[in-house]
Amino acid sequence: MNDQLQQTSTRRHRRRRVTLGVAALVSLATVGSAVAEAHGGHRAQRQRADVMQQGGGDVYQHAGAKLIRTDHSIEVKWKVRTPHPGSYTYPTGDMVPPGAPPHPTIVPGYPEVFTLWFFGFDHPELCSDGVCDGNDIGATPARGSVYQLDGVIAYGNHVRMHGKIRLGQTAANGLGLSNPLGAEVHVAMAPHGTALEGADLVHQLNSGVGGPPLWFAATFLPE
Repeated sequence: MNDQLQQTSTRRHRRRRVTLGVAALVSLATVGSAVAEAHGGHRAQRQRADVMQQGGGDVYQHAGAKLIRTDHSIEVKWKVRTPHPGSYTYPTGDMVPPGAPPHPTIVPGYPEVFTLWFFGFDHPELCSDGVCDGNDIGATPARGSVYQLDGVIAYGNHVRMHGKIRLGQTAANGLGLSNPLGAEVHVAMAPHGTALEGADLVHQLNSGVGGPPLWFAATFLPE
């Protein structure tokens, strides 16, 4: 998925300077602040972020993404109104990570499938070109990693997804999360079109498709 990641999100440096960029996503905005508290006996930070429209620029769902950080994991909770079929831009079946098979046919309809993806950069201050993007995934100074968090068929008025990344968990791409409290995190919802059947549905629920201009996304900056 590296070749599909664009520079379109926001990031904060230690001097609290904000720079535009992306971790594999669109232009994103962070809202609220982290709150440290006890969470299973470990220090926890809670953050909320706006979910942005495809391509960024406008807010799709205020505070639609939530993040809970501890020293051993990052948990994501996602709730946005279900995009109306045909009201937004769909990827095509060939928009897949390098080496992956083509995606099943993608067309508007009801119900539709959505997947949720996690892009974490353990050392955002080391991201190339001052932004965290596809160049920073893998064995790079920033140690960027990609995980699938969830996949659902959206029957209701809202798309709800959830996932948790733990230390040592194998990434879909990259070396794996190692700095939960200090990582810059981008979360993206990918549309897969009308829910199909059998093996095609399995593929829809468990594969990546599209790229930053086609994802609904949010970003979380380390505090």
